[in-house]
Amino acid sequence: CDAIDIRADTKGKRAQRSHAAGCGRLGLEQPCACAMFARDRVCLLKCLAAKGCVRQLRVSTTWKNGSANQRPSTAVFENNYVPMRATQPQPTICNVCNATIIHKWQYCEFPRELDSTSFAELLPDIDTFIFDADGVLWLGETPIVGSLEFFEYLNKKNKQVIVLTNNSNRSRRSLVAKMHKMGFAGTTEENVINPAAIIIEYLSSRGFQSSGKIVYLIGSQGFREELDEARIEYFGCGPDPPDGTDIEQENLLNKDAFIYRMGFDDAGKEVGAVIVAFEKHFNCVKMMRAANFLQDENCLFLGTNEDETSPGPHPKTVIPDTGPILAAVKMAAGREPIVVGKPHAAAFHFVCSKWGIQPHRTMMIGDRSNTDIIFGRRYGMITTLVLSGVHSLEDVQRNQRAGLADLLPDYYAPCLGSLVS
Repeated sequence: CDAIDIRADTKGKRAQRSHAAGCGRLGLEQPCACAMFARDRVCLLKCLAAKGCVRQLRVSTTWKNGSANQRPSTAVFENNYVPMRATQPQPTICNVCNATIIHKWQYCEFPRELDSTSFAELLPDIDTFIFDADGVLWLGETPIVGSLEFFEYLNKKNKQVIVLTNNSNRSRRSLVAKMHKMGFAGTTEENVINPAAIIIEYLSSRGFQSSGKIVYLIGSQGFREELDEARIEYFGCGPDPPDGTDIEQENLLNKDAFIYRMGFDDAGKEVGAVIVAFEKHFNCVKMMRAANFLQDENCLFLGTNEDETSPGPHPKTVIPDTGPILAAVKMAAGREPIVVGKPHAAAFHFVCSKWGIQPHRTMMIGDRSNTDIIFGRRYGMITTLVLSGVHSLEDVQRNQRAGLADLLPDYYAPCLGSLVS
């Protein structure tokens, strides 16, 4: 598909003419009908390719007399799913490539606050709820106020509930046990997703278990349990050196110090993948090992997520997450990882393959604008930011002033408890 520029002027006439011409190039019998072209709004066309047919539309906008904090937007969509909003007009079908073209207004409007009344009005239009975990359902080992009641409310309404976390410190089995202990009834491993599950499916689809190769893992106990269950061989987790040797002291006393023996110690290990997750024992040795394994271009480089910090019970305490660890390995190795957690495509494809969700009838609820909200917006879901975790209303206001529309949720709420009476 040819790239289409839609330029909106104050009257919208030029935009309508360009839109009609663009639809003609796509092979549409007649121009698709947008509700309107307003000077402070952008109609983003997104092209969904038929199987085996990759298409791309790039839509840009110039502004006249627009608000200073609203900026031109460019959208490029290149995979098998298309964003859709519940409030949008019906999609148009391309007669050439059978693509679905969705019309979506994107502009920096401040999100609406949800309460129990407005949420009840919205509920019939939503079939599936996807939750982040930490900062949304609980903090540490304590449920956030109202989250248990909200879960029970959705179960009574027969809504599909999925927990999608970027945290792989616990296996899914351990996570479900934790949820049951806290009182989240009806949760099973089937509707809980962590990055380990996505990575294991990715490795399995490539025949990793039968390849004779092993994984170098920078990760915690939960990830090890998932790999054990999938019968994927791994090494590297835990303290490094394993015997707790003081590397700096050994370097001073021994010309054959551990850090210089690394290449010899790892000889004979056919490493097919380096996986980087959260690891409290991360150090220079682990970074060095990972970087050297990744010099083999056939070695997969997989990361769980790029979260900078993790929410905790003490708001003023900074808790580093996987993002800084992954960034260090990436810098040392000189390679880009495949990241599977939110907001990346692998997480969305995994959800769709398991549940076949309709994005426009799905609500993503999270506490981080740069993972949960951008994930939901990128893949056409309704988005709600709860203020019980990482990001605050001040962060939302700052994103609005900066014109960062993809970081703005459709709705916000103090916590899940405010959505039920």
